[in-house]
Amino acid sequence: MLDSVDNETLPFGGPVERLTRPWRTTLAAELDAVPGLAPDERALVLAAGSEALVQSLHAKLSRVFLIELHARRLTAGAAGDAEIWADYLEEATREGYLTSIEGRYPVLPRRVERVARSSVAAVAGFAARLAADRPAFDEALRGPLRAVVFGRGDTHRGGLTVSRVDVGAGTIMYKPRNSAIDVALAALIRDVYAQFPGAPGPAERIRVPRVLLRDGYGWADYVEPRYCADERELGVFYRNIGHWLAVLRLCGGTDMHAENMIAAGPVPVVVDAETLFDAPAEFPASGQGDAVDVATASIRRTVLRTGLLPVRGTGYALGGVDISGIGALPGQQPRIPAPVIADAGTAAARLEVDLVDVPAAGNHPSPKPVLHAHWDRVLEGFQEMTAHLRRLDTRPGGDVHHLLRHFHGVEARRILRPTQAYVDIGRMLWHPASLHDEAAAIERGRDILLRNAQVLHGAPQDRPTIDAEIADLLAGDVPLFSFTVDDAAVAASVADWRGADLPFEESIIQDALVGAYLNERTLPSRRQYPAHEPHCRDRDRRRRALAARLVRQLCDGGVRGADGTVTWISPVFTPAGWSIRVLPADLYTGQGGVVLTLAEYLAEVRAGRADEVAGVQECFDGALKVLRSVEELTETPSAGAFSGAASQVWTWLALHRVLGWDWLPERAAERAGLFSDGRMIAEDREVDLLNGVAGAAVPLLGLAATGRPEWLPVAAAVGNRLVELAVHEDYGARWPTRLNPEGIGGFAHGATGIGWTLMRLALSDAGTAAERATWRELAERAFAYQEWLYRPEEGNWFDARIGSEEDFFTSWCHGSAGIGLAALDLHRRTGEQRWLEMAGRAARASAAEGFGWSHTLCHGDMGMWEMLDAIRQAEPSWDGPDRDEIDAELLTGLEQRGPVGGLAREAFSPSLMSGLAGVVHGLLRMHPEQRLPSPLLLD
Repeated sequence: MLDSVDNETLPFGGPVERLTRPWRTTLAAELDAVPGLAPDERALVLAAGSEALVQSLHAKLSRVFLIELHARRLTAGAAGDAEIWADYLEEATREGYLTSIEGRYPVLPRRVERVARSSVAAVAGFAARLAADRPAFDEALRGPLRAVVFGRGDTHRGGLTVSRVDVGAGTIMYKPRNSAIDVALAALIRDVYAQFPGAPGPAERIRVPRVLLRDGYGWADYVEPRYCADERELGVFYRNIGHWLAVLRLCGGTDMHAENMIAAGPVPVVVDAETLFDAPAEFPASGQGDAVDVATASIRRTVLRTGLLPVRGTGYALGGVDISGIGALPGQQPRIPAPVIADAGTAAARLEVDLVDVPAAGNHPSPKPVLHAHWDRVLEGFQEMTAHLRRLDTRPGGDVHHLLRHFHGVEARRILRPTQAYVDIGRMLWHPASLHDEAAAIERGRDILLRNAQVLHGAPQDRPTIDAEIADLLAGDVPLFSFTVDDAAVAASVADWRGADLPFEESIIQDALVGAYLNERTLPSRRQYPAHEPHCRDRDRRRRALAARLVRQLCDGGVRGADGTVTWISPVFTPAGWSIRVLPADLYTGQGGVVLTLAEYLAEVRAGRADEVAGVQECFDGALKVLRSVEELTETPSAGAFSGAASQVWTWLALHRVLGWDWLPERAAERAGLFSDGRMIAEDREVDLLNGVAGAAVPLLGLAATGRPEWLPVAAAVGNRLVELAVHEDYGARWPTRLNPEGIGGFAHGATGIGWTLMRLALSDAGTAAERATWRELAERAFAYQEWLYRPEEGNWFDARIGSEEDFFTSWCHGSAGIGLAALDLHRRTGEQRWLEMAGRAARASAAEGFGWSHTLCHGDMGMWEMLDAIRQAEPSWDGPDRDEIDAELLTGLEQRGPVGGLAREAFSPSLMSGLAGVVHGLLRMHPEQRLPSPLLLD
């Protein structure tokens, strides 16, 4: 029996426990009828089953209890909140309470009965199977039942759920589904390694748990998570991840997320392999250009589908969450919204959405996994296993079809909708309003599922299937779709594998691991690789040759459509973090930055300052078409100057400066229309220059300067929003952002960039005189916070990000280069000497670290070159590196190492701020007569 209820975690546990008593009595009777169970074992199963039922119904019924509590409060007169709570809880715990409120919720008793019946049947079925199968267990597992935990995952098909069972001297997992697919995958792995020269030893090979197979269910070995003992084991683990990627690519594996993989020392064990041979659904044309459709289809076919590689989720509940098999890294996960009961124990109790930590899984091989240190091992493992499988595919007497023979006739699962969609709809169907009018709620559920299918290609749209999904959700189950693996499924998977573009697959693996690395808040030590014997002889010829080579590489890396459109696939920066995507429209890692660079190159060729390269014009034309269509047909996620709406405004203004086409300012004004209703500014939570509302001001001021003063009030609204969001301290003002809630310094994400924005507004015609005075005062406080972070002994500004306590960056985004450029811009506009002094400190900090970490605009040599060249021009007494020195370092370093992205290392990125386009842009700006716009200051 369930003797007690935890009233802290289950505030309405008492009432729920009372209404489940009849079902517990039924369960007890069914357990008594199971032969082969000792009395204490029956008691254990009864207690565990009762607890699972109470927890399940508590989650479903809490909102009903809350609304009835509030109704009681309205008629309670002078009674206190605690007294009202106690009286209501006493009433709700009485026998027959459910019947007493049936008039308001007519389907509630029937719904509860269905959930309870399913739970009783599932638990009793487990007990009968345990008793019958125990003699077939390993000897160590044939002893008495010691514990059982139901609900180790979602419930399916009548309350069935994976369960952990402590029996005899060990532990085993009960899987109430057909487990033949696990046995088949184990056989495939055995056959593959049998002919694999140089494979890891048998104890260090990828595997799935051993399964005792029964009709429709199975008992699987329990896998205990264990961290790797040393670097050697870590290397084996990540090489094995590459092996898994290759094997899963062959057999169409998906959904290998963090909870489906256990790190058992050097062995990544896939503990739930039910989603194999799952062909990706065909997508209809996006309307954004054939190149976008080709690129999207290419990504969906790659190893990214497996779920093992890091990828960020989208949507309300899981926005920014990485649930991948080797991702879900500690310190990277955002907190996710979850319903909680606030003020329990009082009549003011209510349901609130709180942010909670993503539960930890057992998928990591170390307490603080560092993917960037092992991505070469992952790639090596994928390459060697893929090469081995290719050899097996050409052997006499049987190709890979023979390897996959074990899967014929087994049942596999097909995931047609995200589980989170079912969770959300299930909550809606158990809402008090839905229990009051079930027919209307069901119709709402049908409509949501149908609209979901219209954007989630492959999801069912037919009425019978949707009705079956709703029927499952009404009973508290997550719908499950399955199919039988046949010759056609195997042949389709093999054909897809044989047609894979292996270099592209390898770049996807590297890019995915880079994306996880870029999301880390704790970065590794930066290693400088200064140029060997740098020189600036024959400077312009070398600059032109490098620019021509890299722009050719940029064009060659594009995905081209039959309609002439061009786009790229790359790790891109989104408000949710870094993720592999077809390029979005933005400036930072998106299509806008690449289009601008191609336009600049063409303009410099016409001016005689760059060498002509075949195909650049066609690439620009195709990329420009995609930029326009992506802007118009996809949602703009934020306000920011580099990843949001303001980035689009600035890109079109910058293109006008480069190309001079008359229609470009009007296009910029069209994109500024995203700010027209005020919501993007008033509701912004990103805040910073790169992603948030702070980034909107300067592009809007630039738009107003084209003869469109109607945008000045919108720019003023940005300044006033920054006033609202400021956090004032004794040492100055800072701005908590979604990405950096601690409120940091620096240009892209912190107080320097926001202070610079406010000062630019204060120097403009936007707002009233009083508003401009307020913005100026707040800007001064922002710079006061920046100066509070300055450490004279280090000669640099402290990086306030949590996880970077001892670091002092020199980059544009977080460090001295961005601080120096902001100060030089304000000196140019005000003539105040203090800005030049600040810029001098920043330049000395940058020069002290020197060149050689990366070549990017955002966090590398190109951004540093820009700042050091600017200080040289602004400060006659500058005694740091001169133009010859910085040109020599940059040109020689690029010749010797090629373009390196720093955080991204050698992974290809076409982007302006963190990739190849930015290097081309920087090389073009090195010519003394160029007049190209600089994104670093949004000029």
